[in-house]
Parts: sequence; C-alpha cells; structure tokens
Amino acid sequence: MKQTNLRTLIFCAMLAALGAVFSAYFSIEIPGFGGKVVEVSLTPVMVMLAGIFFGPLWGGMVGFVADTAGFFMGAQLGAYNPVFSITMALFGVIAGLFYLKSKKITWLKTILLVLVAQVVCSVVLNTLAIHLFYGVPLQALIPTRTVAAAIEVPIYVVLLYLLAKALAFIIKGEKNKSAN
Repeated sequence: MKQTNLRTLIFCAMLAALGAVFSAYFSIEIPGFGGKVVEVSLTPVMVMLAGIFFGPLWGGMVGFVADTAGFFMGAQLGAYNPVFSITMALFGVIAGLFYLKSKKITWLKTILLVLVAQVVCSVVLNTLAIHLFYGVPLQALIPTRTVAAAIEVPIYVVLLYLLAKALAFIIKGEKNKSAN
C-alpha cells in the first residue's frame, strides 16, 4: 500500500477547506418545493482538482469532507443528507479516473471531465435524490437542474483548466507550460 505523504495530506485538506467555504458562504441556492432545488457553487472545482492531482480516492474524500463541512458551516435549507456528500465525492472520483493514466492537462480532457461529472452527479444523481427524498416532481426538477448545469459547465471548465495548469507546478513540481 502506498504511503501518504504530508504534502498530499496538506494539499487535500486545503482543497477540502476551500470547498467547504465555497459551499457554505459562496454558493447560490435556488429554493423551491420546500427545499433547495439547485445550488450553484465552486466546490466541485476544488474537489475535481483533488481528483486530478491525487487520484480518485483522495478526490472522493475531499468531496465528501468539503460537502459535509460546508453544510454544517453554512445556513443550509433542510436537514443534512449524506447522499449529497456522496455525489460530491463522485466529482473527485470521476476526475481522478479521467487523470489516472495520463496527468497531462488538456482542454479536451477538462471539457469531457466536467461534462461527465455534471451529468452523472448533478443532473442524474442529485436530481433523483431530491425527487426521492423530498418528493419534488421530476417535471419541475429536470429543467431547472439542466439549466443550472449548462451554466456551471463552462465556468467549471475554464476555472478547472486554468487552476490545474497553474497548480501543476506547485503540486507536482511540473513546469507550467503554455495552454495546449
């Protein structure tokens, strides 16, 4: 089993803390039907960065911790539901799987990563969780969550690509090459 070094632990803790702060204080909640229907947050960007640089396991842990801590730090609507923390963890797992073989950061890989993560986690899993746990009709959820995902995708792609390229030098010691 590979031993975790202190540097990895520190970077992942920092990304989880940033994700929690984004979730608690810098997210926009769109309420409806007695609870939040859509939450626009930059937390997934921090979680996907953890997955890109440290792999699916660390990305998943950062996502779970960031979402859980962010919920309890902020003034959220409703009770805590760990299913949403699990779907946030999946953002990190998916990012880690995309960058498992090759750590080369490209626009195409970043676009595909964000699209897959958004569709699987936000549009499908979180929509189903809201429907099942809170009884919100799918007819009301699907349009609003799809529009929110369409707004988030380009923002996440640009931020994730630029941050990953900039942080590659610090985290992995790689040269910060010009955009591909």
